[in-house]
Amino acid sequence: RKLQRCSEFGIKVDNPRLDMKALLKHKNKVIKTNVGGIAALFKAHGITLVKGEAHVTAAGVVRVGDEEIRAKSIIVATGGAPAQIPGLEFNGKTVIGSTEALDMDWIPKRVAVIGAGALGAEFACIWNAFGVEVTLIEMMPSVLPKEDEELTKRLAALFRQRGMDVRTGTKVAKLDARDDGVHLDFEGKKTSGLDVDLVLVGIGLRCNSEVVTETKDLGVKVGPRGGIEVNQRMETGVPGLYAVGDVIDRTWLAHGASAEGLVAAANATGGSETMQYRVVPACNFTSPEVASVGMTEAEAKEAGIDVKVGRFRYAGSGRAHAIGETEGLVKIVGDTATDEVVGVHIMGAEAGELIAAAAVAMEMEATVEELAHTIQTHPTLAETIKEAAEDYFGMGIHTPARKR
Repeated sequence: RKLQRCSEFGIKVDNPRLDMKALLKHKNKVIKTNVGGIAALFKAHGITLVKGEAHVTAAGVVRVGDEEIRAKSIIVATGGAPAQIPGLEFNGKTVIGSTEALDMDWIPKRVAVIGAGALGAEFACIWNAFGVEVTLIEMMPSVLPKEDEELTKRLAALFRQRGMDVRTGTKVAKLDARDDGVHLDFEGKKTSGLDVDLVLVGIGLRCNSEVVTETKDLGVKVGPRGGIEVNQRMETGVPGLYAVGDVIDRTWLAHGASAEGLVAAANATGGSETMQYRVVPACNFTSPEVASVGMTEAEAKEAGIDVKVGRFRYAGSGRAHAIGETEGLVKIVGDTATDEVVGVHIMGAEAGELIAAAAVAMEMEATVEELAHTIQTHPTLAETIKEAAEDYFGMGIHTPARKR
């Protein structure tokens, strides 16, 4: 997408082309490097890797093939996977999930993406940048339904400006996979039928909890999507058996799983730690990115908090203008009673990096005033957080004066 705008920065590129096979090769190289790095860490720390299909057959007992492994503590971290939804089943060719999408070495002409959550919205942005005709379908009123509505309304408008057909408040009534593509019928706000070459189903997740559920009377409780139920210590109802990550159906975030893993590991080895979910940052790697930590404005109000909001638009940032990324917004949600920061939401370039500062502030129980008084380097995008904090108090000098 940046290459398409490079002439704005005085760079002339004739006939840029996308080589999907080369892109796929790079993706696989990165994955191989990361996996290899983990294997090296296992060796360095004296960790034995046993490959095979595992099942917890009893408290303290894991069976892998014909081998039985006994341990005082067991941590289940088997993750999750796309779920097959009736009527939207994958066929591996014209109706696919994220796993197949990541291995594609070709570019379709027309794509329908079902679900505008993180997965669907991210793939929609990728294909849109590749020049694909993208239709993004979401049954909820907005894209990225879990994020702050003020940001996602603008994001949907940007998607439409870039040529996406965004259909919120709409669900698939019927999917008909044919030899030459797929026909979709809809119900909701936009019901006109659609013919595409490929459908990505970006909704529906299941937890890979078979490792415990296939053992009758083991005593592990699971939720509707197969999520293993645990307490704040990551303990299941079986003594010595812990579970973390996507398999417990909580954050569905890699860094959330890592934090849970640290808690489980500490407790499995005699410690006493609990998992806290108040400050878990997240980023949707859309274009532009949307990142958040803490409560949205609506969630804070529902929690009974008397909220106050500070905002700053990227259009007021010198750095944003310099890099050509002026579309964005930083929004700080505070508790009027104490001015403590209860949520920060960012849409714009490098939002996933900027949200780290907000997460540190919330972990330290910082106030909006402390953010406003923190000196930031100029010119940087980091200044936008300080500017939003100043706006919270109506004292921002790079934002329009508030009406009195």
